[in-house]
Amino acid sequence: MKKALVVAATAGFIKGFLVRDMRLLQAMGYEVHCAANAAGPLSFDPVSYFADMGFLFHELPFGSHSPVSKANLHAAKAFRQLIKAVDFSVIHCHTPIAGAIVRIAAIRGRLGGGKMLYTSHGLAFPKGSGWKNRLFDGGVGWLCARLCDGVVTINREDCQTMRRLGCAHVYHISGVGVDTERFHHVSADRAALRASIGVGEQDVMVLAVGELTQRKNHQVIIKALAKLGDPRYVLVICGKAMVDAGTHDALLALGQTLGVRVRLLGFRTDIPALNHCADIAAIPSTREGLGLAGIEALASGVPVVGACVQGIKDYVVEGVTGFLCPPLDADSFAERIRRLSDPALRLAMRDACVATAEEFRTDISTEQMKRIYGETFAPGATLRE
Repeated sequence: MKKALVVAATAGFIKGFLVRDMRLLQAMGYEVHCAANAAGPLSFDPVSYFADMGFLFHELPFGSHSPVSKANLHAAKAFRQLIKAVDFSVIHCHTPIAGAIVRIAAIRGRLGGGKMLYTSHGLAFPKGSGWKNRLFDGGVGWLCARLCDGVVTINREDCQTMRRLGCAHVYHISGVGVDTERFHHVSADRAALRASIGVGEQDVMVLAVGELTQRKNHQVIIKALAKLGDPRYVLVICGKAMVDAGTHDALLALGQTLGVRVRLLGFRTDIPALNHCADIAAIPSTREGLGLAGIEALASGVPVVGACVQGIKDYVVEGVTGFLCPPLDADSFAERIRRLSDPALRLAMRDACVATAEEFRTDISTEQMKRIYGETFAPGATLRE
């Protein structure tokens, strides 16, 4: 049986975003393997979890920070050993560091006829990034794009960037897909749920869903709310704390210093209900491949104030489904949040929000990926843009 390998930096990423792709490969007749770093706090055992779905898991100790590190040298060696031991016909790699290591380490296998895809879940050198990002990350992106049979992007800006770099086969898909039905029909006691998290009925709840990292840029919303100077505003953040300047304690301290009400709820499983309790959604990331949280908010009929970067621009339509702001401009965020504080304006945007979210449904994304796999991996397939 033909064998396929799906690779990403972490086992959690594969579980969260790539099972759909692996099932598509299974349906094409491949024996599907996956490989990632399984270290760190996981709520599941990768070997047994993926085995239950018919996938074989391999540990590769990718590092998460510097591409040139002892951990990633070990990962490259382990990957080369894996592809010597298992004859993979096709490899689909994800995430920047793991993707670069895999494409470089698999050169010999590619010369032997193996097929390779890379999916970018958000380029690390978006438009407007500094010269160091453009030089290093852009240079690596340009080189590695030539070491695979196709590059898949999840937003229009990244798609255009990769095509400008001269990549022969660049595809665009609507992300990994959103189950919009989960957000359309939600039974939740709005008043009770808001009260349980310290938000009153007369308050304006601004909801941000995403891990607590510098890149997610939650602090700009706190600064924006401070400029509005209205105690009715409450910023509610759902996401796991990470160790950097965007962590739990730093955000709470900034809120206290600026007199802004901030509620940090940690990881939540009731995001659909919380979306229906929110008045405004915020996604102020400085870099964002797509941002499923923003699409989920739209599917709930909640307009979004977002940063005008990468994938966020694909669904936040100015004045239609929300407003866009420069990611570091607290004054701009404050003005847009003030405008969205008008219940009549939010109601007028509701239908457009829901309709826009439908463009990112799981079934649409799945069909897009199925077509790309067919063109790239099917026997005798001829690649085309």
